[in-house]
Amino acid sequence: MSGNSRNRQWVAGSVVHGPVVQVSGVAGDVTVTTAPGERPLYQVDAFPSDRPHPTTAQARAQPARLLLARYALVDFTGRAGELAALAAWRDASLPASVLLLHGPGGQGKTRLGAEFAAVSRAAGWEVLQARHATDPAPGAELTESGPPAGTGVLLVADYAERWPEEDLRAMITDAARQGRRARVLLLARPAGVWWQTLAHRLDRLDLPTDSLALPPLAQDADTDPESLFTAARDHFARALDTAGANAINPPDTLRDPAFGQVLSVHMAALAAVDAHRTGTETGALTSPGRVSAYLLDRERDHWRTLYANGRVTTPPGTLAHAVYTAALTGAQPYDVGRSALLAVDVCASDRAVETLSDHAVAYPPATPHAGSVLEPLYPDRLAEDFVALTTPGHHLDQFAPDPWASTAPQRLLAHDGTTPPAWARPALTVLIAAAARWPHLAGQLTPLLIARPELALHAGGAALGALAGLEALPVEALEAVEVRLPAGRHIDLDSGIAALTSHLTRRRLGVSTDPTQRARLLGSQSVRFANAGWYEEALAADLEAVMVHRKMAEAGLHVHERDLAASLNNLANGYQKAGRFEDALAAVEESIAIWRRLASVGSASYRPELAVSLSNLSNILGKLGRPAEGVAAGEEATAVWRQLEETGLSVDEPELAGSLNNLSNRYAQTERWDESLAAAGEALAMWRRLAGAEPAAFEPDLAMALHNLALTCGYVGRRKEALAVIEEAVVIRRRLAEAAPTAHTQSLARSLWAMAWVQASLLGDFPEALAAVDEAVEIYRRLDGATSEVVSDGLRGALAMREAVLAEMGRS
Repeated sequence: MSGNSRNRQWVAGSVVHGPVVQVSGVAGDVTVTTAPGERPLYQVDAFPSDRPHPTTAQARAQPARLLLARYALVDFTGRAGELAALAAWRDASLPASVLLLHGPGGQGKTRLGAEFAAVSRAAGWEVLQARHATDPAPGAELTESGPPAGTGVLLVADYAERWPEEDLRAMITDAARQGRRARVLLLARPAGVWWQTLAHRLDRLDLPTDSLALPPLAQDADTDPESLFTAARDHFARALDTAGANAINPPDTLRDPAFGQVLSVHMAALAAVDAHRTGTETGALTSPGRVSAYLLDRERDHWRTLYANGRVTTPPGTLAHAVYTAALTGAQPYDVGRSALLAVDVCASDRAVETLSDHAVAYPPATPHAGSVLEPLYPDRLAEDFVALTTPGHHLDQFAPDPWASTAPQRLLAHDGTTPPAWARPALTVLIAAAARWPHLAGQLTPLLIARPELALHAGGAALGALAGLEALPVEALEAVEVRLPAGRHIDLDSGIAALTSHLTRRRLGVSTDPTQRARLLGSQSVRFANAGWYEEALAADLEAVMVHRKMAEAGLHVHERDLAASLNNLANGYQKAGRFEDALAAVEESIAIWRRLASVGSASYRPELAVSLSNLSNILGKLGRPAEGVAAGEEATAVWRQLEETGLSVDEPELAGSLNNLSNRYAQTERWDESLAAAGEALAMWRRLAGAEPAAFEPDLAMALHNLALTCGYVGRRKEALAVIEEAVVIRRRLAEAAPTAHTQSLARSLWAMAWVQASLLGDFPEALAAVDEAVEIYRRLDGATSEVVSDGLRGALAMREAVLAEMGRS
């Protein structure tokens, strides 16, 4: 079954969400799309239970396939503490919850997840796996996922950090809505900014989250590297039908921190057993890199054998280039895979069909007859190591690099400047992950990002955060990406932008002694933090920026008043978010005084900033119960914009629309309804046009304008229009809250309250009003105590509305 961008459903037990589509007699995964042109977001199918094993001939030809987690060739051992923690999380009384199991690649996350899945199935849980729609599907599963009427459903999603954030959140929220106990187990390498942001957003949706770090092998009291090596050695010896392997002792280097991951130990054991079988000297297998080089050289032996036996017609060198390409692109549809080979000059166009077919002989698709090509080398870590070892710059003599790879990423990711290739996201993900262990790959990323920095944006917010964590990546590459960041908000990228900005700002503050530059850096950081919903961090940055300006003034240094005024205006916004309106008023009034002075003696270039601060003042005065003064400030702000228009100067349309919106609210507070409706209508028309062109940037403003217009329509008795407009606002804000709860959940609660007011006070539809206000109360209660006094005021208002509705229904 699959989740789609709308109307998502699971058929689980007897609970159905979305349109009912029933399919029978199908083995394997089914993708259901309920709307024309709608893309599936993810697939859900039974978590595999039966583990097929490769034949001895297959294992000897490609020993690395014995490492695949799906074979579970080596018995699971250790991790008793982690299994107990997972069981406690699963068995808690919560109706739904999410847990992230994280650790470096090769730490054993997938095996631990599979073991926990098996234990949970035995305990009566239905166990499913979720894969993003862009991931290759596994082979058809004929096993049962568990009893549908069991204790609950456990959904496991591997490589969670590679999902687009919105799609991952959609999958999780769908799982939580199935009508029975639901647990979502996410497996991922990092638990950085992407997880912090996701966890915060899920918390705002009342979905409890937790995380469990998988410690290095040395910290697992239930096992040790030597025991793991010995157990793996014996299993691999049986799979390879190799005698005398019990004479192979664990290497002395096994206690080195570099072998601190389960996969590293298993790879060392496999290499040792295979070397014993083939009579190869094993003294060089002293590091994970050397072990990978040995196993990858065995892959190359396999390609040479296939070519020598006539099973493929593609020379081994060309096949190596195809394997490299597949490691970056992942499995792709045929046409896309063909384009990838040609983009990186793997072969001539008239050889593409044969090359893809020959690659599939060595690495067949995960799902037969699925039509996909370029199945990558597994496990992922080995594929990353192949990319790294193929690339010049490493220092391992055991694996000769290929000069062809020096510029392969640039050629693979070249595009016309508008639409990146379909494989851009996985390719960058693999390069970034590999660069974390192989620093010389920063030499591949650096020219790529400097030449095509927009690729990082197409790769998503998680990639932006991960880039900032690469120590070997020069700051010039990050700065190239920074230049291409959207100037304003972007719902899908804001968290990654905030992380990247924070990283760059820390570096710049660490070397800057110029107080003016430091203040500007803090101000820019504040804006990015606020866009991501990191309001406390934004306020702290604004306070520090203003403090820097104050100290400059006290020291008799020249203060750039424009920068100080901008910092004060931002500080006023931060105070508003915290419900500190008196502090906000003082800050914005000081800002306006500076703008007035600059505008009176300087050019007209300061007047837009004056208009912005005046509009901000209008809003603050309204919050303080001084609407008449707010009208005056709002009218002056709008007049400034009109004057700029009349003189032919460029006008910032979003700022003008915001000023009109604030002025409409002040008119409404003073019961100047016609003027309020006129200003609101003009603002709404602007926001519709802006949001139509850039929804990620301006949909929040469109929802705000709709909300305000609905209230005004209600006050003047335009009941049907008020309902239609507020319903549209709720739809948009619900979508925004799912995408970015940190920034938009509180706004959703406000619009739900407004919808309840329209339904109860204007239409007398008390049951619908009760449903809306109940949801608003639920949201405010989740937020209460976690944010500002604004939330507490909202909760009090929602509770009062609920009491009034119940009284009308005779249920108080």
